[in-house]
Parts: sequence; structure tokens; C-alpha cells
Amino acid sequence: MYFVLFFVIGLLVGSFLNVLIFRFPNYPGLISGRSKCRHCQKTIPWFDLIPVLSFLILGGRCRNCRQKLSLQYPLVEIACGGLFVLFYYYFGLSAFSILLMAVAAMSIVIFTFDIKSLEIPEVFAWLLLIFAIVAAFLAPNFSLANFLLGGLAGGGILGILVGISDERWMGAGDIKIGLAFGFLLGLYGSLLFLMLAFVIGAVVGVILITCKNKKMSSQLAFSPFLIIAGIIAIIWGERIVNWYLKFAIM
Repeated sequence: MYFVLFFVIGLLVGSFLNVLIFRFPNYPGLISGRSKCRHCQKTIPWFDLIPVLSFLILGGRCRNCRQKLSLQYPLVEIACGGLFVLFYYYFGLSAFSILLMAVAAMSIVIFTFDIKSLEIPEVFAWLLLIFAIVAAFLAPNFSLANFLLGGLAGGGILGILVGISDERWMGAGDIKIGLAFGFLLGLYGSLLFLMLAFVIGAVVGVILITCKNKKMSSQLAFSPFLIIAGIIAIIWGERIVNWYLKFAIM
């Protein structure tokens, strides 16, 4: 029952995240005003705003002008619902898991923004960092030393790379993401997080170059790889690190 509840809550939060993504930075209309079709500007009725379900019923098209709707709508909603369920499943119902869901929500916003515009809005990067810090302090196994070392590793290593490359490889927003997940994951978790991010980024980069969608000189958003790696490390990081240490000792 709770799994369904958190999935539905995640869908609803994801629907709101889509509003943030499409309307930002138009602050006056950010949370006020009725939703409109981005093509014909007709007001969308409430029954066409049901997360995922309305998209499927309409066949991914506007009821009025029949123009295609962005796949971002259902993908963001499903991603948010799925992550809410995962965090509830692995961490139960607690203040810690609720904060992790807030981290997931901001991560989805940053992920989507960076893919669309190769830019991370400062406000969302700071919100992610704040949510992650609060979540870290609420973690059952919180250790101040591990918290600080994790932030130093996660943010420090990315900060060095940003400085060396003069922001050609990645941007300053990525440092805040590194800090956020570093504080949350601790030292070993943050090292795993960075390793996973670079491996995932390299694999995706090779695939895109092989498929001729990108060139070696092409810009590629890095925050999505950091976020994917961060989510993996939050959920399964301890198991992965323990497995590696056990394997290394043998």
C-alpha cells in the first residue's frame, strides 16, 4: 500500500517539477496561472493534467492542436515516482528518507536542465546542497568526520578538475553536486560516487561518438552522470564498497 502511495506522491511531485523546469526563470508565473499548451497556448483542463495517465490517454498530443507533447512530462514524473519508492523501500518512512526524496527531486530538475541547456541554475544547485546536508545530519550512522571528508573528496576533486580545465570539462555547478553527494555519502561513498560518474560518463560518451551523435570536441552535460552515480551510491553504495573491500582482502 505504501509503495503505491509514494509512487503517486512522486508522480505528483514530478508534475510540479515539470512546471518548475518549463517556467523557470519566469518567477511571476512560476507557480501561479493555469497550465497552457506550449504550441497553441490554450489552457489545459484539469483532466489533462493527471500525471502520466493523461499523456497516455491523449497519445502524447495536445487535445486542442494535436501537436506532440514533450516526453519530458511522463519521464520526469515516472523518475520521481520511482525514486520515491526506492528510497522508501530501502530506508523506510523517516525524516531521513523524506529528505532523500527532496534530494531526488532537485537532482531530477538539475539533470533535466543540464541536458536541455548545458546549464545548472544556481538556485537548484544550492537547494540540492542544502537538502543533502540536512539529510546527512539525519542519517542513522552520521559521523561528522566522515561528513567532512566526504564533502572534501566529492567537492574538492571536482573543484580541482574545474580549476585545471578552466570550466571546459565541467562547470562550477558540478562542484555543488559533488559537495552535496559527498557530504551525504561520506569518504568511501563519495569516492565510489566519483568513480561511477566518470565510468558512466565515459561509456555514454563512447556510445554517442560511435553512433556519430557527438564528436570528441562536443560539449556533454556532466551533472546527469554525477546524479545517476550519486543515486546508485546512496542506495547500493555501502553494499558495493563492502563487496569491494571483501574482494580486495581475499
